[in-house]
Amino acid sequence: ASLGWFAFEPEWYDTNYTNFAQCEAQSVSLFVQYLSNMKVESIQFGSKGNGQENGNPSADVSEHYHPVWGQMENYAVGREKRRQLLLMLCQHEADRLEVWAQPTNTKENISRPKISADKWIEYTRTSFSVDPRIALSLSSRFPTNTFVKTEVTQLVQANIVDVRNIPEALPYFITPKAVDDNSVLLQQLPHWAPCSITQALEFLSPAYKGHPRVMAYVLRVLESYPPERVTFFMPQLVQSLRHDDGKLVEGYLLRAAQRSDIFSHILIWHLQGETVPEPGKDPSSGKNGSFLELLPAVRQLIIDGFSPKALDIFKREFDFFDKVTSISGVLFPLPKEERRAGIRRELEKIEMDGEDLYLPTAPNKLVTGIRVDSGIPLQSAAKVPIMITFNVVDRDGDKNDVKPQACIFKVGDDCRQDVLALQVIALLRDIFEAVGINLYLFPYGVLPTGPERGIIEVVPNTRSRSQMGETTDGGLFEIFQQDFGPVGSASFEAARQNFIVSSAGYAVASLLLQPKDRHNGNLLFDNVGRLVHIDFGFILETSPGGNMRFESAHFKLSHEMTQLLDPSGVMKSDTWNQFLSLCVKGYLAARRRMEGIITTVALMLDSGLPCFSRGDPIGNLRKRFHPEMSEREAANFMTHVCKDAYNKWTTAGYDLIQYLQQGIEKNFHGFSIEEGIVVNG
Repeated sequence: ASLGWFAFEPEWYDTNYTNFAQCEAQSVSLFVQYLSNMKVESIQFGSKGNGQENGNPSADVSEHYHPVWGQMENYAVGREKRRQLLLMLCQHEADRLEVWAQPTNTKENISRPKISADKWIEYTRTSFSVDPRIALSLSSRFPTNTFVKTEVTQLVQANIVDVRNIPEALPYFITPKAVDDNSVLLQQLPHWAPCSITQALEFLSPAYKGHPRVMAYVLRVLESYPPERVTFFMPQLVQSLRHDDGKLVEGYLLRAAQRSDIFSHILIWHLQGETVPEPGKDPSSGKNGSFLELLPAVRQLIIDGFSPKALDIFKREFDFFDKVTSISGVLFPLPKEERRAGIRRELEKIEMDGEDLYLPTAPNKLVTGIRVDSGIPLQSAAKVPIMITFNVVDRDGDKNDVKPQACIFKVGDDCRQDVLALQVIALLRDIFEAVGINLYLFPYGVLPTGPERGIIEVVPNTRSRSQMGETTDGGLFEIFQQDFGPVGSASFEAARQNFIVSSAGYAVASLLLQPKDRHNGNLLFDNVGRLVHIDFGFILETSPGGNMRFESAHFKLSHEMTQLLDPSGVMKSDTWNQFLSLCVKGYLAARRRMEGIITTVALMLDSGLPCFSRGDPIGNLRKRFHPEMSEREAANFMTHVCKDAYNKWTTAGYDLIQYLQQGIEKNFHGFSIEEGIVVNG
């Protein structure tokens, strides 16, 4: 029964009960002591290796029939192996829980004796004999242990029929080599239990060469989910069309499009959003040629498959937002001072056609009208992006509860990289929520709607840090007092808490994504004190200024931020320890879902996005998860990252450069430099 608990992969969970994790760790530690003190019956081995217990022949022992494990060749030997396995697993779990209970305690756990290769193999075989899921969980607990992984692989492949109900066993026999060899093991896939969407999507990568049996399984998994659930991964599905020689992915997309209007619309927008070849070049040339030729054909097949009702909805939805987006082109020739009036004139020409139009970035928000006086032209190096506010209601909510939602319509900018960054942020948000960690992330909606066209949701009730500098000469600490009251008041401390949980959330996201260009125009603060990062034009291996990588800190933690996070100024305050603890827990939770995050990013490798243009972005992303580290080592690593970012001089220096170049207001070690011009990122 105790071993059965380890049939599930190790997870974390946070509660409002302060000492819950510590109590769990202590409970498991007490059980470890009990196991360690159990009396081990003496076991002797005869000349042929047969076990004898207390001098009795093994024939007597073999008559033991265990109520769970059945007939055993040698009950005492088998029981001792299980006890040792359980002891090792419980010790590991106690260490894990101790890290979760005391995430900022940098002391290493009690040193454990080194386990030999033979012992790891014995543990793996013993766990598999009890329950194959325990062996798979063992591999998950020790992801870089080659002895365990090799043995689990052999056991899964040798007992393939017995593990067909365990989706987690898939990577142990669906491999690029198995595909190359057309392994007979792949014949089991029609009978295999469905896996997660991210696991299925991994098999769409070029390494699996579109093997028919693998593809049939992947499509069966995707078909088992409602199309709206799969919509989140639309960028990855569109990219998989590059390697879809058998047109299997295309077939799935067409079928799903017929099942869901929203799925079909999002798919068409993403198909339209792929970059087209430069003018004057043969579209069939280059490695992207056939892919770019395929996209309009798939788009037309989707439209041809619409029912009359679906076609009507499609035309009204797309016509409405095409008209709004085209305003940018109308404004371009106008003088800057006439552009706002020009937006109003164009908006007044657009009529609402039906009550079922929705925001493309948020299909759950139905559009009830346009605020014609809300149009604002934004400054940009590209064309003329415009910001427009819509009246929206929740699709399934009270139709009288009308709320404003502003969106930016961009022309001349490729926003597909922002979509990828926000996908990772959304995955992290879901991970944090599932674990129960109080961390805040806001993955606002972004959708490419055409070549270098896109719609970006404006984060509601926010101001950029540069805009906040227009109203005061002080830093964040002074601004928070101005907005929320004196230090120590309930409203100020609530805002400080909101800043802590959001700063910690974005610290974890920034470590993994490595977003650069973190000037004060790209940092927003909402009306309750929460931090939100926007604009992900430079992530992973790329940075501004010819990749000089001037921002060397893993995330931005300027002096004015530390004034809020750490009133002591020397990393000794309770609020700093809370921030540090949240960062560590967020990082530990993210590591448990490493493969899903990496798969989401890796499937975009051939997209041509700038973030994949140099270095080894996927390899370095994996390294930042540090799968080779124990939980305590990973916790110590994240603690070091936070302390390293604490007022890192290069981040402060980058703010100064941004001010000198663009006039973006910043606070340099508490001294305010007033903003010269307003720049909208």
